Amino acid sequence: MSEAAQARPRAASAAAALLLVEALGMVGVAVYLAIASFGDPIEHLGGGLFLAVIAAGAGLFLAQAGRAMLNGRAWSRSAAVVWQVLQFGVALGTFDGAEGPVPLALLLAGLAIAVMVLVLRRSVTGWLRRED
Repeated sequence: MSEAAQARPRAASAAAALLLVEALGMVGVAVYLAIASFGDPIEHLGGGLFLAVIAAGAGLFLAQAGRAMLNGRAWSRSAAVVWQVLQFGVALGTFDGAEGPVPLALLLAGLAIAVMVLVLRRSVTGWLRRED
């Protein structure tokens, strides 16, 4: 079997699935931010809606990266790595060791580590590097 006809590794499918889950999470955050911004004082409405649009854009970015990972596009690996580094930083900032949302921080960090491990596996990098 030639490299171009090589089947998608399970690790790539799992990474794509996790990226799509993260995309759904970001869309959920965008909806929450949009709804919450209407409950804030009127001078905070623009900022809240702006954050909602940014979160929705991140969700769209993650959905495209997940879809590209399923289709074997090489750029999806770098998009996934960049997002996971940012997400891990947010997880570290969320975990303050005292009263913060520790389960959320652990979830974000766990997802980031899992996706990083999956996209950096030899089978996934070799499959994404193939020539059509």
